[in-house]
Amino acid sequence: MNKQVYPANQLRVFINTINDLSAELLLQEAIDDYNRKLYLEKIEASLVEKDEEKFMIYTSKLKEMDNEDAAEE
Repeated sequence: MNKQVYPANQLRVFINTINDLSAELLLQEAIDDYNRKLYLEKIEASLVEKDEEKFMIYTSKLKEMDNEDAAEE
């Protein structure tokens, strides 16, 4: 049997879904910003320490983030 859904309930579900998606997007942006700053700090520290391995690791992670951002646009 089909369950009858009332317009008010549909609207409430829609609004809740939009709110959840908005919160998730804001959280993901904050995480990405934090990681980008962290990687830049790690890259700078690896240059000071002359640690090529760390430099390569963090520059590749930063490039991956930039590639993901470019793919989303």
